[in-house]
Amino acid sequence: MSLYYSIKQNLVQPMLNWRNMLLRFNRGANARHQIRKSIKINEIGKLTKAEIDEAKAYFKSKGYNLRNTYWHQFYKGKNGIFHKEYIPEDIFRSKICHKLNQTLQWPALLDKNLSYTIFSEFSQPKRVLSNINGFYYWQGDLVSESEAIKGVLHSKQKLIIKPSIDSGGGVMVKVISTEDLNTTDKTYEIMNLFKSYKKDFVIQEFMSQSPEMKKLNPTTLNTLRIMSYLRDEEVHVLSTIVRIGKKGSDTDNYEGGGIICGVNAKGEFNSVGYTKLGRKVYSKTESGISLKDCKVPNYEDVKAMVRRLHMRVPYFRLISWDIGINENNQPVLIEYNTYNQSTNPSQVVNGPLFGKFTDEILSLGIN
Repeated sequence: MSLYYSIKQNLVQPMLNWRNMLLRFNRGANARHQIRKSIKINEIGKLTKAEIDEAKAYFKSKGYNLRNTYWHQFYKGKNGIFHKEYIPEDIFRSKICHKLNQTLQWPALLDKNLSYTIFSEFSQPKRVLSNINGFYYWQGDLVSESEAIKGVLHSKQKLIIKPSIDSGGGVMVKVISTEDLNTTDKTYEIMNLFKSYKKDFVIQEFMSQSPEMKKLNPTTLNTLRIMSYLRDEEVHVLSTIVRIGKKGSDTDNYEGGGIICGVNAKGEFNSVGYTKLGRKVYSKTESGISLKDCKVPNYEDVKAMVRRLHMRVPYFRLISWDIGINENNQPVLIEYNTYNQSTNPSQVVNGPLFGKFTDEILSLGIN
């Protein structure tokens, strides 16, 4: 046994350490590439020398050498407000997430299909079918592909299909209805749909949402993105934004042309929203709803649910939750994110991500 541990310590562990270092480097480099691209597309102006010096001095006081101020530049360019406490996404992804969240648990707990087991007593969209590593599960039982196809075809509900491992930005998220399939051979069409996802996906019934949320845009499930922080024996809500889909779209995502808007501690919407591309700011949604007059139904219940959810997965101290509000104005867990979390939408609409916990989280995450 001592030989095994000797080999592990001298050979395997260094390889794992190099792998983690490469992963962190790539995540930081990718984030910098994306933000430079966004600055160019949005024609964001430069910071003043005083602002650059202030941001760098602030992070230096926390023990970190800030090599660029891309994110400070981007956030100010979008919302017109400079804060030295803005959290750059390259630091967040390559350092803070790796320090505060157990990366060892990511591969095991990223699968959205497992949410139905981990959070079994919490309200979630009704699951129709799961594909886990190429195996089909119908109502909890392992079934053949042909049985899986029959099960989907028997559903009369509007359905949503998405990858169960990483569907960030609404990639490969589709809304389908078996009654609307444009073919006489529906079995063949569903089979081709399955093939396009290959494996690791989930099909759910499309959730009926609160009238208050539906009026923002009736064609999409408009959701909340809530980031929470686990410290000591408490969970704190750091930021809440509402994501409103583009008119006629099936998904609410910001990447696909939707609107994001900040939500305050009382559940009230900010007066303005932002799109990903361009500098346009909307005081109203595409359906004509005034943002400043909107409020999240039962927001205290939403926050209470997030706190209870987070306590179930203490491996991760920073989590972004996607929450829907059903037709009874009750919160529903759509999914949770620990790996591909983003700092950008929250800081554009709500300012510095960590609020009063900024010094504490930076101390834990970058040193």
